[in-house]
Amino acid sequence: MNAADLLMQLVNIRTDRDESELVAFLAPLLESWGARVTVKEVMPRRPNLIATFPGRDSSRSLMLEAHSDTVGGDAPFTASIRDGRLYGRGACDTKASMAAMLLGIRAAQPSITVHFVSTCNEEHGASGAQALIAGGFRADMAVVGEPTELKIVHAHKGAVRLKLRTTGVAAHSSDPSRGVNAIYKMRAVLEKLEQFKPAVRHPLLGEPTLSVGIIRGGTEVNTVPAQCEIEVDRRIVPGENIEEIVRSILTGLDVQSEVTEFYPPLEQDTASPVAQRLAAAMPRPEFGIAPYATNAGVFKAAGIPCVVFGPGSARQAHTRDEFVELAQVEQAAQVFRKLIT
Repeated sequence: MNAADLLMQLVNIRTDRDESELVAFLAPLLESWGARVTVKEVMPRRPNLIATFPGRDSSRSLMLEAHSDTVGGDAPFTASIRDGRLYGRGACDTKASMAAMLLGIRAAQPSITVHFVSTCNEEHGASGAQALIAGGFRADMAVVGEPTELKIVHAHKGAVRLKLRTTGVAAHSSDPSRGVNAIYKMRAVLEKLEQFKPAVRHPLLGEPTLSVGIIRGGTEVNTVPAQCEIEVDRRIVPGENIEEIVRSILTGLDVQSEVTEFYPPLEQDTASPVAQRLAAAMPRPEFGIAPYATNAGVFKAAGIPCVVFGPGSARQAHTRDEFVELAQVEQAAQVFRKLIT
C-alpha cells in the first residue's frame, strides 16, 4: 500500500457531515494490522476511533491523532492525481496526515504504545476531541496531524465562537413606531465589536482578533424584525481566560449570548520530549507557529504534551482546488515511522 493509493481511498470517502463510513473502512484495516480498535459514537453517525498498538515499552504511550471530518463546499469529493499532487476535499486537511500516520504505523515496530486516533467534527467545535478527553483518554504525548508543510507547530491561537441575539417587538412596517426593531438594536453591538482593541500581545502569536462573520434578522421586508442574530469569531492567545473574554464582549450590551464553539490555544515548549522526539525523527527539523486552531489545544489543556505536524499547506485547506504534494505525504510517513520506532 503506497501513499497515493491509501490517500485516494480516504479522500473518496465523503466525511463533511458523517464520518461513519470512513471509520467502517479504518476499523477492520487496523485490526488486521494487530490493533485493538474501539469505536465510540459522539453524535449520530459521527464516531471517534481509537486503535492501540502495543509497544516494547508499555509504560509510555504516544497518540497520533487526525480528525476524520472535512469542510463542505464545492471542491470535488473524489480524488484525482495530476503532476505529483492528489486533489480532492480533505486531501491536505487532514487526510494526508492520516495517511502518513497509517503508513508510518504499518512500517514500524513501536518502541512504546501507539494510539492512532481519528476524531469526528473537528471543523465545527472539536466535538470528537472534547469527547475523547471527557471519556478519560490520556497519553504521555501526542502529535496532531494538520497541514503544516512538515514543520513542527508548537504554538497556535485558539478560538471562541458566540451567537449574540437582540430582541425587539414585531409590527407592521406601515407603522414601525408600534414595534421595536431588533436589527437597529444590533447596531450598537456591531459598533462596539468593530472597535475591538486587544489588551494583550503574545510574544509568538501576536494579538488576539475579533470578527463578525454572520448576521441574520427579520422575517419579511414589511414586518419590523423581532429578532436579530450575529455570529462572532474571537481568536485567543495563550494566557487569555474564556470567561473574561466573553464578559468583555457582553459588558454594556443588551443581548442574549451563547458560546457555540471553543478551541483552546496551544503553547508547547520546543525543548519538551514530544517536540524533541519528533525533531529527532526528521532530517532537517523546523519549528513554526500557526494562526488557526486545532485539536492540539484541547489535548494540551487536558495535560497531554502536544505538537502539530503533517504534510500539505494550510493555504490549500478549504479551497476549491485543495491538494497535497504526494512526495510530502511520503516524507511525513517516514517521519512517523522513525518517531514510533
